[in-house]
Amino acid sequence: MLKVVALHGFTGSHQDFEPLQSIVNDDLIEMITPDWPGHGKLKQETDSQKYSVDAHMEIISQAVGSSKQVILLGYSMGGRLALNWALNHPDRIQKLILIGASPGIADVTESAERLQGDQALAQYIRIHGVKPFIKYWNGKTFFRPLMSLPPDRLDPILERRLKNTSEGLALSLENVGTASLPSLWPRLKELRCPVDIVVGEKDPKFIEIGYRMGECIPKARISVIESAGHALHLERPEDIAALIG
Repeated sequence: MLKVVALHGFTGSHQDFEPLQSIVNDDLIEMITPDWPGHGKLKQETDSQKYSVDAHMEIISQAVGSSKQVILLGYSMGGRLALNWALNHPDRIQKLILIGASPGIADVTESAERLQGDQALAQYIRIHGVKPFIKYWNGKTFFRPLMSLPPDRLDPILERRLKNTSEGLALSLENVGTASLPSLWPRLKELRCPVDIVVGEKDPKFIEIGYRMGECIPKARISVIESAGHALHLERPEDIAALIG
């Protein structure tokens, strides 16, 4: 049986992969969908040590378990963490699927500015709470296609996001936000497994990042999903299922 470890993004949870799980053949594919600290079943976690990069890497290791090789799939923050794990465990990866993901920020000045912004945003979440932050987060341009989903699909997603805790989201942003992790751009050439880089047509920033990544990764394939935004696993799970096989 093929094992897929699927890693959710910031404000998400393991439940974000339920649409994908409903499509794939569960007789042939086993999907493991862990939660990150501060999210889902771990949303009440307040121990800052549990938010370290190493702690996140251990969550992936536990999800992979004793399997010789897996398909590692990561969305946004989950993709960034998947890339970190894949580079340090190259023999364990059958294929890497990165959805709206980035290897980090190469420019030192830009990274420092982003870190400062993330720290300020974490404090905003602590002071004002989850509801105002989620309203801001959902208003990002690349989420417009997601926000256009019919209510029966969108409402459960929004309800889950609102169930997050202020401290959990703040700690996650401070410890594994884009600028908190080292830039992996210089290491992309080390990847030897097939890598699917998946972006939405309505997500121009990540289209640019995706093509730049593709130039660095030896076995990269770029897929731009028509009329889609950033959260492709929620918007277009059938297209992600096709990449899994």
